[in-house]
Parts: sequence; structure tokens; C-alpha cells
Amino acid sequence: VPWAERARQQLLDYREWKAAQQKIDDTSSISKQMNDSSLLAEALLPSPESIDSTVPELFEKVLHHLRRADGSGNWPTTTPKRQLVMISTQSDNNGKKENDKTEESSAGMPTQSLSMAHMIAKSNTTQRSSAYSFAEGEGGASGSFSVGAMPGEQCTQPKGNSMFPELMKAAFELEIALCPDREPSSTIAINRNAQFRPHTDSGAGAGQSRSLIVGLGTYTGGELMVEGEKKDIRYKGVEFNGWKQRHWTMPFRGERYSLVWFTPKGCEGVHGIDLCS
Repeated sequence: VPWAERARQQLLDYREWKAAQQKIDDTSSISKQMNDSSLLAEALLPSPESIDSTVPELFEKVLHHLRRADGSGNWPTTTPKRQLVMISTQSDNNGKKENDKTEESSAGMPTQSLSMAHMIAKSNTTQRSSAYSFAEGEGGASGSFSVGAMPGEQCTQPKGNSMFPELMKAAFELEIALCPDREPSSTIAINRNAQFRPHTDSGAGAGQSRSLIVGLGTYTGGELMVEGEKKDIRYKGVEFNGWKQRHWTMPFRGERYSLVWFTPKGCEGVHGIDLCS
């Protein structure tokens, strides 16, 4: 029975997570235990070096341009609104990871980093997050931006279009190659080492009711969870309704990029591929 098999798998996943959490509890201080997704990733997941780093031919061009954009040092900052649904693992001056700016309360105990991050992000309307102020891989939210068209009076174009035109073109071409029968999207969210909290997308889908996502890079873990169902997206295109279905990112280790194609309300009839030079 499908639902019984799904329930059994969820129970196994939970037991694996609890065992990893117990391992962390036995070896870490309280402050490091608090919602530290990187420690969970290390306990649960094999090293990225243990997996096949071969890139399928279909994804070689896009991954090349993603790595080139990353290496340029110009990866765009993340907007405050998008930070709200991202888990951030920052590095301090000593290179140590600090999850979601966990701080100590007046009682000397660490505050709940998830609620603190939520409060900070909600109150932040101007400060954008630098893509290079975060720890590399292992679930650190390290930058998210968009290319294509965005809703507005005339569907104004994001700055990413002019910054990375070759990446933009290769990414829209990849959508067509992955799903030739899908109407081309107007917009792509491009993510670098980003782990998202459970959320539904804001706004509403236009002609498309479903988003398309794919993961690229040398990483382990990082599956997409959609309403509790785990989906492997590494070099695999997966469609889902991001506006109605609650979704999030599992912890991961290594280099992880993801592309999300969608058409927001206000961009009906706009195809991002047509904006490429």
C-alpha cells in the first residue's frame, strides 16, 4: 500500500535523524547543538568526496556558468524577504560556524536560533545578505537571486540578467531541454548553497501552476521535501506547486546549486528565453 510504505520510510528517516541528533548531543556543547544543520549533515551524510562527481552532459554548460559566476566574487546579495525562508550558517572571524546568529540570553542559555532568525529577517527591510559571508556548503545559505522577468508595471528585469547573461541563457535553455512540453517560464531563482525552511511561495502562479526545480553540483543530501515527501533533485528535474505545497530543503554537504523556474502573477505570457541575447 503506497501510504503505508511512505509512512514506514518517514519513520526510518525519523529514527536516523534521532540517532544523529543523539550523537551530536553526546559530543557537542549546548550552544553548538541548537538547530545546527551543518552538524546534523555531518552526522547523517557521507562526505561529498564519496559520490560520483561526473556531470551529465545536459547540465555541463549551466554548471560551468554557475561556477564561473560564483568564482567571480560577484554573486548577488539575497533580498531580506528571501532571507526569511533560508537557514543561514555564518562564519565568524575564526572560521567557526554560527547558525542563524544564535546568541545567549540573560540567563546564559542560547536563544532559539530559528525564532531569532525569523524575527531578524522580518524586521529587516533593507539589509541584503552577502553571498560570501556564509560558510561554504553543508547547508549554509550562501546566496539567492533571480533572472528573467519580475512582476511590475512592465515586468522589470532583475540585475542578474545583465550581470550573468550567459548563465541566464543556458538556464532557460535547460528548462526547455528538461521539459519540452512545458510552457517556458518567465523567471528563474538561482540558489548557491541554500537551505530553505518549510514554506510556500508568496504570490500566485500565472499560466503555470507548477514550478520546476533541479539541483547541480557535488553534494550529498539536499533533497527537496514536498508535503513530507522526499524528492531527489540532483540532476533531475522535478515539478511541484510551490504556491500551494509546503516545501523545504534537507541538510546537505558540499557544493550545491539549484535552479527554480516559475512564472509569477503579473508576468503572464512572458518567456524568459525571449529576453536572452
